[in-house]
Amino acid sequence: MMNADTSTRAREALRRTAQRTTDWRFHCWYWGDAIAVDGLMEADTLGLGPYREHVLETLWRWHRHCPPNFDDALAPGGTIIRLVMEGELPTEAGNRMLSLLEALPRAHGAVPALEPHRPLFRHGLCIDALYHLPATYAMAARWKEDSRLADKAVQIALDGMHVLRSRAGWSQWFDPVRKRNNDVAWTRGMGWAALGLLDLVHLVSGVGLTSAQGLDEAKRLAADVLQRLAGTQQADGHWPAVLDHAPADSETSTAAFYVAAALHPAAAGLAVLPASVLERAISACRRALSDDGTYTGATADVLPSWDIRTYEHCPTEPSPWAQGAAVRAFAALARAPVLPENSSERIIAASSQ
Repeated sequence: MMNADTSTRAREALRRTAQRTTDWRFHCWYWGDAIAVDGLMEADTLGLGPYREHVLETLWRWHRHCPPNFDDALAPGGTIIRLVMEGELPTEAGNRMLSLLEALPRAHGAVPALEPHRPLFRHGLCIDALYHLPATYAMAARWKEDSRLADKAVQIALDGMHVLRSRAGWSQWFDPVRKRNNDVAWTRGMGWAALGLLDLVHLVSGVGLTSAQGLDEAKRLAADVLQRLAGTQQADGHWPAVLDHAPADSETSTAAFYVAAALHPAAAGLAVLPASVLERAISACRRALSDDGTYTGATADVLPSWDIRTYEHCPTEPSPWAQGAAVRAFAALARAPVLPENSSERIIAASSQ
C-alpha cells in the first residue's frame, strides 16, 4: 500500500499543509478549529515544524485573554487536556472547558446542545460534534482517572450516531424538538464521525476505562461508516456532498477524512476496505492541495436545513476543517508502514504511533 516515495511525498504535503494552517489565528472557538489544532499536534510529533509551540501560544492566548463563554464548548478539548496532563497548560484550562460542557442542556441523551446562544443551533445536534466531544471526554477520563467520563465519551458517540442515522447514511443534523434528523446524508459529516469514533476507540481501548459492550458498538459504527463511504466513492476519488442525491456537487474534505480514518491505528481489523478506494482518495487529496498548502474544494460553512436542495451547490473555500482533515490525512500517510510494491493486501493496514 505504501512505498518510500509515497511516505516522502506525504511528509512534504504534510509540512506545507500544516504551515498553511498556522494562518488561522484562533482566539474564541468555532466548528472545525479542533481538528486544525489536533492536526498541528500530529505534524509536530512527526518533527516537521514547531507546531506544538504554535498550539501552545494559541491556547495560552485563549485561556488568558478570552473570557469564558459558550464557544468554549467547541474548543479542541482533547489537545487542551493532553497539554494539561503534560504540564504545559494550567489545570484551570481543562476545568474551564469541562465545566461549561457539563452545564449545557442535553440535545439528546448524553450529547450536549453546544450553542444554546445561537438561534439556529439552539436545541439540535450536529454530526460534526462527534469528532471532538467523545475524544474530549475520553482524555478527561485519563486525566481524572474516572471511568464514568469514559462511559460518557462512548455514550455521546452512540447517542449521536443513533439519532443521526438516515436512509442513505448519517445526517448532518438532529432536532429534538422536531424529533427527527434532516435526512441529509452529509459525507463530510460522516468523515467527522468516523474519525471521531476511531479517536475514541484509540483513547479508551486497553486501559480499562469503559465497558467493552459500548466500545464494541462504537467500533462497529466506525466500520459501518467507512464501508458506506468505500461503496459510494466517485471515479475521481472524491465523494458527493450528499449520498443518494444526484444533484449534489462533489467536495474534497471527505477524501481527507477517509484517508485519515482508513489509516487510523484503531481501524486495524475493523473492516475490509478495497485498497483501490484508499489509493483514489490519496490521489484526490494530493490534487486538492495547492502549492501554498491550501486544501481546496472543501465545502464552506453549511448551516442546518430541512430542504435538501440547500446542500446541492454549496460554496467552497479555505477553512480550518479542510486544513485539519488534510493535515491528519497526510500525517496518517507519513506514518503508514512501507509495504512491498507487489503487495496485494486489501485490509487497510494500521499506521503505527
